[in-house]
Amino acid sequence: MAVKDNILTKGIQSSAASPILKNFISPIDSTAVMKLRNAGAIIVGSTNMDEFGMGSFGLNALGGPVKNPIDEEYVAGGSSSGSAVVVKSYQALGSLGTDTGGSVNFPAHCCGLFSMKPSFGRVSRFGQILYSSSNETTGPFGHSVHDIHAFFGK
Repeated sequence: MAVKDNILTKGIQSSAASPILKNFISPIDSTAVMKLRNAGAIIVGSTNMDEFGMGSFGLNALGGPVKNPIDEEYVAGGSSSGSAVVVKSYQALGSLGTDTGGSVNFPAHCCGLFSMKPSFGRVSRFGQILYSSSNETTGPFGHSVHDIHAFFGK
């Protein structure tokens, strides 16, 4: 599993793709990451994103612009574009992104994946570097509806 760079993941850089936080290594796991680990997931790393989630195309990222794995002439989507790219390019079986106004669904659409923006009560936002606390959710990326269902267990 891969995790968007604004979701705290213990022992891994959690910089929200900002030079301000580029040396920050999280001392804790977010609730979402903790639940994934408890279910047996292995976290392979953090994914590139628009700085602090403020972007629609994955172009303003600490790691450079995010490239669409289907065709580099097209954008990879919103601020969670890195999370979509690692799944589409099979660098991870699934990933977590964050969504304020389409930042999970738009990259999934651009990269030919499935995603979900869960309700606020379904996935905790604890441990997420928030862009807009009143709208922000954590959501999964996968290759199928079954992949998305697997994030939520039984």
